[in-house]
Amino acid sequence: MPRVVLIDDEPPARRGLTRMLAAFDDIDIVGEAGTIDQARDLVATLRPDAVFLDIELSSGKGFDIITDLSPDTAVIVVTAYSLYAIDAFDVAALDFLVKPVDPDRLETAVNRLRERLAQQQPAGAVKTRPPARILLKSMMSSVMVSVNTITLLQAEADFTRVHLDSDQTYLAGGLLGKFEADLPSPPFCRLSRSLIVNLEQIHAVEWQAGGRGVLRFSAAGREIPLGRSATRRLRQLLDD
Repeated sequence: MPRVVLIDDEPPARRGLTRMLAAFDDIDIVGEAGTIDQARDLVATLRPDAVFLDIELSSGKGFDIITDLSPDTAVIVVTAYSLYAIDAFDVAALDFLVKPVDPDRLETAVNRLRERLAQQQPAGAVKTRPPARILLKSMMSSVMVSVNTITLLQAEADFTRVHLDSDQTYLAGGLLGKFEADLPSPPFCRLSRSLIVNLEQIHAVEWQAGGRGVLRFSAAGREIPLGRSATRRLRQLLDD
């Protein structure tokens, strides 16, 4: 089932596209964003199969988030300005829809998305089983740990700080994105550019004023403060 995110700064436009996509039983709208920052947060967390992307946003150009997308995420441009067609295909957009969106053109775009996903996941392909253990390498040593014992991972420059439920930590070689690709999702979810948490290891969450929060893990009462965007993302994950 294609998982898609709608990015448009006009709520009526998002509602209209949502109604039109409801005609396709296999399309799952997993999130909506009205600003560049919201869009970046969503795509980093949800890693959708496709984004329906408006270009003229009040917070900037929709093209600004293209570099934040996984190469596997398809871009379907939805805009009122046909002059962006060449720019859209310069960034390898899967399709280009002009507002008001024609239902037949939307169906064509959805079919193209289905075909693209079918090519990425051949019929009968078996998904790789998530690893039960993961190797953490550092300059001084290497250690194999159970994935289930990892509570969170934090980016530290070109390294990743891995926290375990025993309250041990390891500074492992490799960027946070490398570990994100290796860990099963769920329960591991990226809350920000510098933080991945194991949802199954969270002991409690304290929702604070100003849209912020504090994560508490059972091991030694460790507390992790969250910014507004990470707190909002965690709420979305826990509400699903």
